[in-house]
Amino acid sequence: METVTIPKDVWSPISSLVHRGLFENERSAIVNIVHDLSLSKMKEYEMAMQRFETKYGVVFEDFEQQLNSSDKEDFGRWDDYIEWKAYSGAYHYWKSIHEESSRCL
Repeated sequence: METVTIPKDVWSPISSLVHRGLFENERSAIVNIVHDLSLSKMKEYEMAMQRFETKYGVVFEDFEQQLNSSDKEDFGRWDDYIEWKAYSGAYHYWKSIHEESSRCL
């Protein structure tokens, strides 16, 4: 297990949550905060991706395949692809953090 040094001004609010009875201990506070943040971020990026799924009627992977197999250049679709790919990457990143933090609960 890795040990880290946390400045007092960062640790104090976490410790305060424990002293107020909101969490059992500081570890629990940090894990739960990360878990909740990751869930919130997943929902944020999922909503952004759903806008594109609604617009194009397909999931990202199918859209990517369609775009790559098309002979016709469509800069608007490519712009959407770049944005959608970024949302998808961010979603999967936060999903991995959520899964990792879930194992620590």
